[in-house]
Amino acid sequence: MCARKCLLGLALFLGTVAMAEETASPAKVIFDTDMTFDVDDVGALAVLHALADQGEVELLAVNYNEVHPSGVAAIDAINTWYGRPVLIGAYKGELADPDGSRYLDHVASFPRTGARTVSSALDVYRAALTSQPDGSVTIISVGFLNNLADLLRAEEALVARKVRQLVAMGGLRNDGFNFVRHALVDATAFVIERWPTLLVVSDFGGNVRTGAALAGAPAANPVREAYFRWFDGSYKGRSSWDQIAVLFGVRGAAPLFDVVDTGQGRLPNGHTWELRAGWRTHFVPTRGTAVYERLIDALMLRPPEATATMPPAGNAKGHTKG
Repeated sequence: MCARKCLLGLALFLGTVAMAEETASPAKVIFDTDMTFDVDDVGALAVLHALADQGEVELLAVNYNEVHPSGVAAIDAINTWYGRPVLIGAYKGELADPDGSRYLDHVASFPRTGARTVSSALDVYRAALTSQPDGSVTIISVGFLNNLADLLRAEEALVARKVRQLVAMGGLRNDGFNFVRHALVDATAFVIERWPTLLVVSDFGGNVRTGAALAGAPAANPVREAYFRWFDGSYKGRSSWDQIAVLFGVRGAAPLFDVVDTGQGRLPNGHTWELRAGWRTHFVPTRGTAVYERLIDALMLRPPEATATMPPAGNAKGHTKG
């Protein structure tokens, strides 16, 4: 009975999404990622591309907020796989204790368009935002807020004019990673305090385990490679914090989430902020874990509409171990 109800709920949800897709304009998205230490960033970028192939997203740019030397090339390889070589920007400063990666070097060896030298994240934000209608852009941040702090210090008026919302993946109270790592807690506090449009904190997804199904994806898929390497040569489900942030940023609250606009957020440095409708909010799930897992896995496994036919960087074709 429970399984039947779960399937019925998923069918109703997918039907609602299909009807929404017929009338809604694509969400204009800039994706800001620390794709290095964890692998759910890779899954989140895959979900964005899948949603773009379905007409739900216009992916304007990807900005990298870590400093790993293979980070930009890996992002480029994923974008190339999906046939969508969008603008890539990178943080140009220094980070305290930068993270290593189990998978970036491997993913960076896949075919890519050749974005080896990129503009600063700030320049990419300027270019991407300036060209868009007022109040139209969603920024989805699934890493550190250093790029966003730089943007806010330099172009607060541009942000206020062009950005519809910022969805930031991190803990609402006393976050232990995205909002504090690399001695960036003060940059996080600055963004939360000064961001001039709606800011939504996303911290659901730890128990949503996805990615094991990538064992059935083509070996040439760099997303499959990232999960294979992250799990040291196997396929398992990993927490899906970043994919959840993408789903909310693109599709909004109903029917998968409820918005919470009362209460308080807190950083480990003591900075607090009040939740308020239309200003600073949070969200919670409305469905069981299995619904999110099926949806995210299906999007991560969705074949690209048109893989870019670009000269490969090296001869990598992906591993063949299934």
